[in-house]
Amino acid sequence: MTYAEIAGRLFMALAFGIIVGIERQWHHKNAGIKTNTLVAVGAAAFALISAHGFGVNSNPAQIAAGVVTGIGFIGGGVIMRQGKSVQGINSAATLWATASMGLAIGQGYHQLALLLFVVILLIQFVLKSISNFVDKHSGAVMSLITYHIGVRFQPSAAAAVREVWSHFSERKGILIETYQEMQEESATILIEADFCLAEFRAQEMMDLHQQFARLAGVLKTEWSQQTAKEGN
Repeated sequence: MTYAEIAGRLFMALAFGIIVGIERQWHHKNAGIKTNTLVAVGAAAFALISAHGFGVNSNPAQIAAGVVTGIGFIGGGVIMRQGKSVQGINSAATLWATASMGLAIGQGYHQLALLLFVVILLIQFVLKSISNFVDKHSGAVMSLITYHIGVRFQPSAAAAVREVWSHFSERKGILIETYQEMQEESATILIEADFCLAEFRAQEMMDLHQQFARLAGVLKTEWSQQTAKEGN
């Protein structure tokens, strides 16, 4: 194999890795352009070394198995637990697929590498739209965003406040993490709740806040949200 052929395979891995990485970085993932590109180029390099660097007695299959094992460690590094959810699994799977693409390029299986490249991009773009559609219609909850609401009110408003909250919380698309109702020394009542919402319900937070504020006997209502750092 000439140096031109070796350089061509490495630059092919570089180009494919960059494009896959751009999609990951565009969606603010931990494993972005640099990580995916390094994995693709590194896997291609290991494939080239296994096939040509160790002579006729080399075992390419053994090198390939080592690459897969190494990618497992890198993938494990991008998987993180955020509260009740696990993030980064998709990024880890992308790295795994990118490594297979790099190995194919390194071994000279250009048609397979091109097919893998196209399939990876289709999975990331087309299946993402399908996944979002399924989440929206199934009421899947966005556990990365936690909402907090607090309502302070007179006892006379208790029934109305509880009715508004029940109507909001009993519908599909909410995951309540904490809820507490406290009687304060001033005879007022404080309700505080932390919860996650499905994407199609996120816009209802302001409506809930305004519903509480309009009730007679409600002294104060406030809400906030906290977004965990995503690694998916």
